[in-house]
Amino acid sequence: MRNQSENHKKPALLKAGVIGSPVGQSLSPLMHKYWFEAQGLNGEYKAIEVLPENLGSAVDTLKRDGFCGFNVTVPHKTSVLQYIDKITPLAHQMGAVNTVVIRDDGTTTGLNTDGIGFIKHLNNSAPGWPKDKPALLLGAGGAARAVALALVNAGVPMVMMCNRTRASAQEIADQIGRGRITVVDWEDKSHAVTGAGLIVNATTLGMVGQSNLDLELTGAASDSVVYDIVYKPLRTPIIVKARDMGLRTVDGLGMLVYQGAAAFQAWCDREVGYDDALRAELLNALGEEAAPNATVGYQ
Repeated sequence: MRNQSENHKKPALLKAGVIGSPVGQSLSPLMHKYWFEAQGLNGEYKAIEVLPENLGSAVDTLKRDGFCGFNVTVPHKTSVLQYIDKITPLAHQMGAVNTVVIRDDGTTTGLNTDGIGFIKHLNNSAPGWPKDKPALLLGAGGAARAVALALVNAGVPMVMMCNRTRASAQEIADQIGRGRITVVDWEDKSHAVTGAGLIVNATTLGMVGQSNLDLELTGAASDSVVYDIVYKPLRTPIIVKARDMGLRTVDGLGMLVYQGAAAFQAWCDREVGYDDALRAELLNALGEEAAPNATVGYQ
């Protein structure tokens, strides 16, 4: 007679992770552990330090070890393309991959969920945000590129891209702008606030260890929304300034969560989201307290 353990075998382990360097402080393992448990799945998610010279062998190892997929963070989002069998049209437009799905036959598909995470969090946190007005986007790195494309695809009439190095912003405008991204000099960023329905900080300014973003908001319209993708600290100086003026604000934690949720769905075919319990765990990991009357956007 078979014993109970033989009749009720433990379900197969779903293995996923994030590769990058540095990667030790990633919040992704906490998020995915939460979702695996909430969905009743036997899964694990690891943060895996991978140096640039070891990227190709790391991808091979993940495939060989039976991973269902992995996330990609700096500095590998572009260089990983050479090791992926195919990429989605959106990731191709982006020129970068942050999520990889590994099929049962070992073939890989690269996606980019950064823009999806940004726009979903914006829609949930600031419903009715003025998408009929121009948006001001600060930065020209990988995150800014994802935000810019998401805004263009959302139908924003013009994205005013402003970066300390103008050439970097111009390159993005030329590659993905479709005539709806214009470049603004860094010195003129406060002037560009006037008329912008959405103001997005996609730089590292305001992050722990970085200088603050010097942006004047006095010209902002009363219905403008200020979104800072920085989440450490959660209440950056620009978010505090905007809230003091009575403007709606969106913090950076939700973009991280929603891009991760899109990756989880790609691997596990399960839709997950952002709730009070998950936010509490993330805030605890960050050493943050929930702000009173904060706009969270995990509906």
